[in-house]
Amino acid sequence: MIKEIKLINFRNFKDITFNTNNNLVILLGMNAVGKTSVLEAIYYLSTTKSHRTNNYLNLINNEASYSNIMIKFDNNNYKIFISNKNNKLYYINNKEINRYNFLGQVKTILFSPYDLNLVNGSKEDRRKFLDLNISVFVNEYLKDLVNYKKILKRRNEILKNKDFNKTLLKVLTDTIYPYAVKICKLRQEFVNKINKYLNKICHNLDIDLISIELDNVNLDYNNALNKDIYYKTTTIGPHRTSFSLKINNKDLKSYGSQGQIKLGIIVLKLAIYEVMKEKNNPILLLDDVFAELDYEKQIKIVKYLDNYQTFITTTTLSEIPKELLDKALIIELRKDD
Repeated sequence: MIKEIKLINFRNFKDITFNTNNNLVILLGMNAVGKTSVLEAIYYLSTTKSHRTNNYLNLINNEASYSNIMIKFDNNNYKIFISNKNNKLYYINNKEINRYNFLGQVKTILFSPYDLNLVNGSKEDRRKFLDLNISVFVNEYLKDLVNYKKILKRRNEILKNKDFNKTLLKVLTDTIYPYAVKICKLRQEFVNKINKYLNKICHNLDIDLISIELDNVNLDYNNALNKDIYYKTTTIGPHRTSFSLKINNKDLKSYGSQGQIKLGIIVLKLAIYEVMKEKNNPILLLDDVFAELDYEKQIKIVKYLDNYQTFITTTTLSEIPKELLDKALIIELRKDD
């Protein structure tokens, strides 16, 4: 459980501390008061990534040269120091550690309006989403992915050279293949787990079946060599593939209504939440999740929030089911916080 959050020079917060020692925390306030920034800080500490920006320097308050995110989680203190000199430092109990060992120590599942990109966005959006969640769940996945991308970059550099070294290209092809196989294997295992829980959740919520389907992936690098040489880049592999969301085995983007798309993303996140629980209890972060959902769906979703810590943002308590309000710690944010 996250017991306390302290933010220094993070977004619009200069120095603020939140006591969050409760299973359910509701962040209440008008738009632009920082509710989403609090969730972003938690998510950033969990994944070392922001769901709102690709440039981490945007997280630093305009009037400052650095930012600190500090969280007391169970019996440990976690901290990320972000500097405008293009560096980040990670600490557990005041001891500096590397990013690989820090990543996923505090596991989170985030739902936000940005998640509509999982349906309406690019293949790259979906691939990044999948890779990030697997990285948090499987420690070695990120290292394999980083190694794959390093070899891929070198291989592409050689392919761009008209008089490339065929021997070196073969060495790199032989080297990249095992990483590609492992990445695809871990992706499939993760998606299989997600689909198992999606089946159960959709049944419990009495909604159309949502499922996730990986693209077919070709790993025959040798057979694709002539094509790679022609296009001067690696044309196959896990960096070219993604996934799609389905509703009753049809493409959700093409066949789902806006309400079904939003609900589909919610149940996808709940399924990932259940997968994460196989190893650790994750923190659930819900940014304006109950807006536009009918009361019956709200009540059915509520049961998935029991026993595990959940953060919810809202502009009005009238959107939150009474069953949640009765046990919630409500933190009201204002413009001057």
